[in-house]
Amino acid sequence: MNITLKHLLLFAALSSAAVLFVTRPALSGPPNNDINLLELSTDIADLAAKVSKGTVFLSVRRNDGRTTGFGRGTGFVVDAIQGTVVTNAHVVEDAPSAIVQFADGRRVTATVLGVDKKTDLAVLDIPAGASRFQLDWGNSDALRPGNLVMAVGSPLGLNGTTSLGVVSALGRKLELVDDSYEDFIQFDAFIDRGSSGGPLVNMAGEVIGINTAIGGGDGRSEPMWRGIGYAIPTAIAKRYVADLATLGHVRRGFIGISANGYDAQHAELLGLDHLYGVTVVSVQKGGPADQAGITVNDVILEIQGREITSAMQVKTRIAALEPGSTAKVKLLSNRAFRTVRVTIGLRDNAEDDSSDASGG
Repeated sequence: MNITLKHLLLFAALSSAAVLFVTRPALSGPPNNDINLLELSTDIADLAAKVSKGTVFLSVRRNDGRTTGFGRGTGFVVDAIQGTVVTNAHVVEDAPSAIVQFADGRRVTATVLGVDKKTDLAVLDIPAGASRFQLDWGNSDALRPGNLVMAVGSPLGLNGTTSLGVVSALGRKLELVDDSYEDFIQFDAFIDRGSSGGPLVNMAGEVIGINTAIGGGDGRSEPMWRGIGYAIPTAIAKRYVADLATLGHVRRGFIGISANGYDAQHAELLGLDHLYGVTVVSVQKGGPADQAGITVNDVILEIQGREITSAMQVKTRIAALEPGSTAKVKLLSNRAFRTVRVTIGLRDNAEDDSSDASGG
């Protein structure tokens, strides 16, 4: 069930009112609508029930014989007909299979179809029709800090845990593994160990992120949740999931550049009204960017309409585009804005090196 703008206002009222029914007349103009907190509570509960039906809990027996036990990982069904489950790579690690438990308690054995450790994504196959529910993909690029989100998972082994919070920030980088591809959503809904791979959804119940990491810890022990969670945005994950399900591996896009960020003072010198964009520092001769007319010292401002704020975002966003597709790239060249269309190439191992690690 969608939660409307009225409901968002109701949620804000929770912090300042502990009553079940609030009425306040307007100082001028027509009277304000009544704020019914019971209605809000019911809608949130309906949303949680919907998302929980498509969420699963994973137990993995790894190759060395260890088992994490139930509640040590989470996933969600994106295709109930085919039997496709999404989770994190670090949940399944190198295991060939896992036990999947549905919200109603039924269990099935899942086969690992593919794992991509650089984005921390994994896709599992369960018997066709075993799941009676699935979750739909949402548009993570529509998120703004402050938007309400819901996380469902199994923190600390507590299956079916639901938590409500807000998007805290976008475009976070953690460098969880070498040469990673990261553009994380930061949020404050509660997750912890065992929540990994679970869905982060918007108020329409659409998946806009895959819960992956928590903040906190002292560097000497396992991280502890301290109000910070991170999720892989669906703008990055969706195509990779399709590749893992059909090919068993991912194909990454490539345009043949490297880029660097800059500071607010430089942005002002460029004539920009806020800090965003990255400067192209090298262009591969004959590569897709070169063929599209991108040159050294051009500033990349947007890719497919999404503002770019770091070199990591360029690398991650380009890699997530379908090889062979065409992408719109907005540039600032010699203080003039222009948009070019770049045909996305296929990154191979030779191109995936440190000389291009800061770009696409």
